Amino acid sequence: MKKNYGFLVNLAGIAGSALIFFIGWEYNIPAAVWIAFPLLIYSFRHADKWYKTLFFIPIMVIARFFSINGGWDMGLPLTVTFAFVVCLPLILSLYLDRIISRRMGPFAAMFVFPVTYVVFDYLLTFANLGMTFSIAYSQCTFLPLVQSASLFGSWFVEFIVLWFAPVAVLAFENIAQLETVKKPLAVFGIVLAAVMVFGWVRLAFDKPKSSTVRIASITEAHDRDYWAITDAGTPEADAEANKPVMSKIQDNLFASSQKAADYGAKIIFWSEGNCPMYEDDFDAFMARARSFAKDNGVYFMPAVVNLLYGETKNMNLAIMINPDGEVEFRYEKTISWYPSDSDGVIPVIDTPYGRLSTAICFDNDYPMLVSQAKNSDIMLIPAFDTKKIDDFHTRVAFLRGIENGYSTVRQSNEGSSISADYLGNTLTYQNYYRTEDRVMISDVPVRGKTTLYGLTGEIFLWLDFAAFVVLIVYYLILRKRTKMKTSY
Repeated sequence: MKKNYGFLVNLAGIAGSALIFFIGWEYNIPAAVWIAFPLLIYSFRHADKWYKTLFFIPIMVIARFFSINGGWDMGLPLTVTFAFVVCLPLILSLYLDRIISRRMGPFAAMFVFPVTYVVFDYLLTFANLGMTFSIAYSQCTFLPLVQSASLFGSWFVEFIVLWFAPVAVLAFENIAQLETVKKPLAVFGIVLAAVMVFGWVRLAFDKPKSSTVRIASITEAHDRDYWAITDAGTPEADAEANKPVMSKIQDNLFASSQKAADYGAKIIFWSEGNCPMYEDDFDAFMARARSFAKDNGVYFMPAVVNLLYGETKNMNLAIMINPDGEVEFRYEKTISWYPSDSDGVIPVIDTPYGRLSTAICFDNDYPMLVSQAKNSDIMLIPAFDTKKIDDFHTRVAFLRGIENGYSTVRQSNEGSSISADYLGNTLTYQNYYRTEDRVMISDVPVRGKTTLYGLTGEIFLWLDFAAFVVLIVYYLILRKRTKMKTSY
C-alpha cells in the first residue's frame, strides 16, 4: 500500500509539473491550471518527506522554459533564470501550504494556497514582469469567469482559480465522507456559482448599446530590427544608410492611413514603434503628421521610436493629434526594457467619439498603472509582440478593459491585432503572420461602462495581503499551542 501510495504522489507531482507548459503564452489551455494545481497540492501535501518534492521543481522549470523560450529576445542562461523566477510563486506557495495547512482545520486550510500565491505573484510584478505570468491571464478566453474582474480585478480571478485546487484535493481526500467537509466545499461552491452566474448574466444582458466609431489600426512590416540600433548606442555614422528605408516605412504608413481615412475611419493609430526615425527627423515628421490629421479631420495617433544618437535609449512614443492638427498628448511608454522619461500618467482626452486613452504594450500588464484610464470609453494600445505570444498577449489586454469598463483596440507588430468591447467580446481580429495588408478596421462602441473595480481599485488584493498576515499569525499561534501541550 505504501508503495502504491508513493507512486500516486509522484505521478501527481510529475503530471502537475509538466502541465505548466500549457499555462500561458503560445500553448495556453485554460483548463490546464484547473488540473495541474490540484495535482501539485496533493503531491506536496502527501510526500512523506519535504525534500522528496524537490524532484518536481526541475520539471516545473523545464516546462516553463519550453513554454517561454523564443518569446522574448533572451539568451539561454537568462531564459532559464526567467523560467525559474516565474515558477517561484507556485513553489513557495506549495511549500507554505504543506507546512501551514497541516495544523489547520479544513476551512482555514483551503485558503493557504490561494492567499499565499496571490501575494507572491504580486511581488513578482516588481521584477519588471507585471502580470505577464498571472494565472488570471491563462483564463482570458473564459469570458464568464473573467467578468468578475469588473468587480474585484484580475487578482480576484486568479484567486478563484487557485482556490479550486485545495478544495478539489479536500473533496478527493474525503470522497467517502464528504459530509465531514461540507462547509468548506459549500462555501467555495456558492462563491464559484455566484461568480459564474454573474458572468453569464453580464454577457447576456449588459451588452454595449451605444453608437460606434470606426477605428483604423495599422502596422507596416520592418526590414530589420530597428531596436538593435538603440542597443548599439544609436551610432550617428550609420544614420544615412538607414534613413532611406525608414523614410519608405513612414511613407507606407501614411499611405495606409490615407486609405483608412478615405474608408471613413475617424480614429487612426499605428502599432508600437512602427515608425522608426532619428532624432533630427522628428520635427519634420511631426509637421507631416499634424497636416495629415487636419487635412483628413481625424484623431491621429502615430506610434514612433525616436532614436537618440549615441545613446542606448529611445523615445517610444504615441502622439495623439486632433482634427485641428493640435497635439492632445505625447505619451512615452512607461514600463520598458529601455530607460524611459515617462511621467507615468496615462492620458485621457474627451472627443466626439468618447473618452480616448492609450498605453503602450507592456504598460497594459500593470493594472494599477492602467486604472488611471478607468473613466475612458476606448483604449488604444500600440504593441509589439513575437509569434510565441502573439494571440495570448493581445487577448489578455482585454482584462484591463473588463476591469475598467472600456473597449480596447490593440494593434500589434509581429502579433495578433484584436479589438474587443468592455465585456471582452472580439470585434475584429487580424494576425500579422497571416495578413498581407495589415490595416485593421474596427467599429467600436463610443461609450464604456462604470465598474465596481474602477470605483474601488485593488481592494481585493490588499484584503488578500491582510489574510496572508492573519494566516501566518494563526499558524504561529497553533504551533505555539502544540509545543506547549507536548511540553507538559
